[in-house]
Order: sequence, then structure tokens, then C-alpha cells
Amino acid sequence: MLLNKKGRSLYIFAFTLFILSAFYGLLIRWNFVFSIPLFTYKNFLQSHSHVAFLGWGYVVTITAIIQSYLTNLQQQNKVYNISLLIILVTVTFMLISFPLSGYKVFSIVLLSVFGITSYVLSFKLLKDLKGNSIDVRFIKYGIYYYLLSSFATWFLAGVLVTQGKNDLYYNTVYFYLHFLYNGYFVFVLFGLLFKILINQNVNLPKNLQNYFFVFLNIACVPAYALSVLWSKVASIFYIIGFVAAVLQVVSLFFLIIIMKGVFTQIKWNKHSKLLLNFGLVAYALKIVMQVFSSFPYFVEKSLALKPFFIIGYLHLFTLGFMSVFLFLILIELGKMKLISNSSKLGVLIFLIGILLTETLLFSQGFLFLFSLGSIGSYNLVLLITSLLVVIGLLFIYFNQFKTAKN
Repeated sequence: MLLNKKGRSLYIFAFTLFILSAFYGLLIRWNFVFSIPLFTYKNFLQSHSHVAFLGWGYVVTITAIIQSYLTNLQQQNKVYNISLLIILVTVTFMLISFPLSGYKVFSIVLLSVFGITSYVLSFKLLKDLKGNSIDVRFIKYGIYYYLLSSFATWFLAGVLVTQGKNDLYYNTVYFYLHFLYNGYFVFVLFGLLFKILINQNVNLPKNLQNYFFVFLNIACVPAYALSVLWSKVASIFYIIGFVAAVLQVVSLFFLIIIMKGVFTQIKWNKHSKLLLNFGLVAYALKIVMQVFSSFPYFVEKSLALKPFFIIGYLHLFTLGFMSVFLFLILIELGKMKLISNSSKLGVLIFLIGILLTETLLFSQGFLFLFSLGSIGSYNLVLLITSLLVVIGLLFIYFNQFKTAKN
């Protein structure tokens, strides 16, 4: 059974996929500095992003939800174990299919199998999740948003065949990404965090939690408007996007108050506290950036400087918020250990790598924006900072096997 009592094997496998995805990202950076013959940037980028979100983010969150909320008997249900096995197999093959052929028949089949399997898993989870506490509501709505995001994947194939890569195609992609990012991952990660805090007897004011949930939830659907502004839509979309962004800021205000109370109560080690702080700052920056993205000037500049601002935003979410929170959740659930000095050093190197990479991306963007020149040997320096991220991950990764052995 994949969902054994300790449940570390699934997390280690997902972490392995994350490492391989990170290597693909590093290979992409390498190609910008030292050109690789016959290297197809788009294909490796698709594999890099799909494996990071589906093989790392999705697998870890779903497994953590199952093990945090379901009884041991429920966890042994064949639906969960078979579904997770299929998902792991399909994502693993995506590591090969995308670099070899891109978004073609084999990759589409793998994504289709993944999608159908995730539906089975989602509906089974929604049926088995009991209670109406705030953390359960976060988890359930996260799954709802995942299902909503997945509709775009089926629609996308039809658009591609009938109309090609036009505005509708890209807006469909952004629909998928928005509800996966700001819907599924945001909601389930905060749901799991609140579950951990509740289990540790941390007092969480219910009224503040409800306000945070309500404002974040109200903002989620209209915030999709922020993703379509690039395609020169009507002014009403800017208004809708701005209102949604403001609602997210209001939700952030309640989150900050909640977290101030949390920090006075938790008895975590300094590395867990560092991860929590880092993830929260990255999340806050994400929301601030979404506010700016509701103004035409910043939309225009972001599109012109996509390799810096948009890529910086995506990595801020994926690495700075999602991955940092995933590590934090795994540590506090006892599924990942930071016992050795090298694993603790790995966390620091990982965070420093993210910080330097994000600083480089946005600094280069702002230098171009204000016509102030550029950073010397930018691509080489970016390759080095990206290497730090991978080195940090490797330090953490290999120490998990030492911990398991001990």
C-alpha cells in the first residue's frame, strides 16, 4: 500500500520529481548561457512546470490531506492507493514525454489519464472529508477550485485544434493556472497549516479565520480577470480585477493578525519559523503584485518584460510560497526531518537561492523598465543563483534517506 502508516514513501517520490523538475529548470538556465545543441526550450519548460505542480505540489498536498483527515481504514481504500499510483506513473512519464515530443499525443494522453484519475480522487475525498471547521472548508474549496481549473484542460485541446494559439487559447491556459495557483494551492496549503496549528493546540480566533476565508473566497473567481488583461479586454475587466485584488488585500490583513497571534504560541524550531515567515512574505508580495497588475500601465510593462516580471511572479509563487509551505507542512507533520546540520544548511541555501534569483529577475526588469541598462553577465549570474536552489534541495533530499535509515 502506498499510504502506509508512516507515509514517507509518497513524499520522497514527490520530492524526487521536484528535484528532477528543478534540474530541468537548471538545464533551461544553462542553455541561455552555454547553448545546448538540439535543445527544445519549450518542451523542457512544459515538463519542468507540469512535474513541479502535478508531481510535487499536487501529490504532496493530496497525500497530506488524506493522512491528516482520514482514518487508517479509510486510507487503505483501494481508490486512494490505486489513484495515487496512476498519478505517480503518469507524472513520471511526463518527464520523458514533454522533452521528446512536447505537447503532443503521448503527453496529452498522460495529462488526460492524470485528469480523470484526479477526478476520482477528488470526489472520493470530498465524500470522506467530514466536518465544517475552517480548515476543512479551506480544503474542500481548494478541491472545488482544482476541479474548476481542470475544465480548462479539456477545453484547451478543442481550442488548439479549431483555432490555434490565439487569445482564447492563452486565456484558457491562464484560467487553468489561476484556479490551480490562487484556488487549489492557496486554499489547501492554508487549510493544512491551520490543521497543524489546531492539532498543536494553537488558539486561532474563529472570527478572524472566517473573515480570512470569506474575503479570499469572494476574491478568487473575479481575480481571474487579472489574467486576461493582457489581451486588451474592456475596461470593466480592469475594474473587476482591481476589486478582486483589493479583496485579497483585505484577506491578507486578517491573515497577518492571525499569524501575529500564532507566532506568540508556537514552539517550533528556528528553521520551521523561518520557513513560515519566508512563505508568508512571498504570499504577501504575490498579492501586492496582483494589485499592481490591475493597472493598464503595469500590464503593458509586464508583457514587454515577461522574462523578468511574469517569470519572477511565477517562481515567487512556486518556490517562495508553495514549495516553502510544502516543506513546512511536511516538517510539522513529521514526514520530513531536519536533524543533521547539512539538511538545515540545505534549507538556508534553498531560501538564499530563491531570494537571490527573485532579486535578479525583478532588478533586471526594473533596470530595463527605467532604461538604466542591465546587470552584467545576467544569465550567468542567474544560472549560479538557480544552482544554489538545486544544491539546497539536494542537501535536504539526501538527508531524508539518512534519517529514514537511522
